[in-house]
Amino acid sequence: MTSEQPPKEQVSAFLLDLYGGDPYAHVYQASNEHREAHGRESEVYPSEPVKMRLMSVLVRAAGAKRALEIGCGLGYSALWLAEAVGDGGSVDTIDRFPQHVRLAQQYAAAAGFGRRIHVLEGEADYLLPGLSGPYDFVHDDGWFMQEPAYLDAMVALMRPGATLAISNWFPLEDAITGRPQMDWASFGFGPDWPERIVAYARRPAAHPQLRLAFITQPWLGLAVKTE
Repeated sequence: MTSEQPPKEQVSAFLLDLYGGDPYAHVYQASNEHREAHGRESEVYPSEPVKMRLMSVLVRAAGAKRALEIGCGLGYSALWLAEAVGDGGSVDTIDRFPQHVRLAQQYAAAAGFGRRIHVLEGEADYLLPGLSGPYDFVHDDGWFMQEPAYLDAMVALMRPGATLAISNWFPLEDAITGRPQMDWASFGFGPDWPERIVAYARRPAAHPQLRLAFITQPWLGLAVKTE
């Protein structure tokens, strides 16, 4: 930790040190380097280490053995989930970029999870209806800024009592406060991005099969399937 770090980064660094570090830090770093090399269109934005530590604890607490993830990237978060489901568990993770799929498979094999992590190539909209549930834990790291088409298909694959973790909610704070930390419209999301992200926040909150709560630091939507 250094005093030059922003406060949030100082806190994250302290917590990671408290937890004993990040066992998959090399994949997190490779993911960020991949994005820098290929630009925003590469869509490699791994969930932060502190957030994945939280999710791994939730997986263990629930005794989840089958996990589903949307938005694999290079497989950083899948590694956390694979460790958490333990022996006999499995993680199905989806990404639409062939290069990401190959790299994620390589990192999974190197970590000893080659048989535990199954990387599926394609769009979640098309793949989800063909998957066989039920899943005990679902991590949606694929959506961003607007409602995805696959929410109902994702919920349908969950068993009653399963946990849904939805990442990428941090722009909701910008929409609520009206003081965005980034010019999201210039990133191609259009001037109506606040209305769209707020509208999607209402969808899982009002879903008849979900009980949702938001964590604001780090931003994460957590829901349990009630029936």
